[in-house]
Amino acid sequence: MVPIGELLGSYKDNEIRSDAAYKDKWIQTTGLVGDVKKDILGSIYVTVGTGAVFEIPTVQCFFEKDQTEAVSSLSKGNKITVRGRVSGLMMNVLVKKCVLVQ
Repeated sequence: MVPIGELLGSYKDNEIRSDAAYKDKWIQTTGLVGDVKKDILGSIYVTVGTGAVFEIPTVQCFFEKDQTEAVSSLSKGNKITVRGRVSGLMMNVLVKKCVLVQ
């Protein structure tokens, strides 16, 4: 389990060091839902953060199609735990192949 504040703080402080620690690794973290959306390619994602106002970056979790029903039940502010593979920083900390952990 990686505390979300630690993950986001690390990437905010030093992307190179953070990639060495987290990129291409599977992580699990808990935070608060920001957005529940689709990107321009139709991929569903959820942003997860600490709940701080104007938080940048956040964790941007991309889910496979089989997770659509679970993701559709989420609302802004829900506390969730997600597991996925970090793919680096691109405005947000991108995490692919996410699943919700009960």
